[in-house]
Amino acid sequence: MKEYIQTITLEEARQLADQLALIKLNPYRTNETIPLLSEHMLEAECCWFFFRNKQIVGPEDGFRSWDCAYSVSKRGDVGTIIDLSHDPEKLAAYIQQFSDRCKEMGV
Repeated sequence: MKEYIQTITLEEARQLADQLALIKLNPYRTNETIPLLSEHMLEAECCWFFFRNKQIVGPEDGFRSWDCAYSVSKRGDVGTIIDLSHDPEKLAAYIQQFSDRCKEMGV
């Protein structure tokens, strides 16, 4: 397997996650001063996971569109993922699998 070389910083990754969170969460934010993302995040070898600020809640019937977490590879590939922050064991396994996949795919 090729060496994985990080091309973005944690700060840049948080900005990418925040930009995607703005699209997903801004309609449900009651005040623009409320941060979109929580301070809680996880890091693995090839990616970071960022989580929704739990003060922001959307409608029950559309939870799949807003109740998610944000993945950012250390090369800048960003997306939404299932939020497993309520289950630390599953979350730890998930971020490791995700990181391995980023390395395998070179993203």
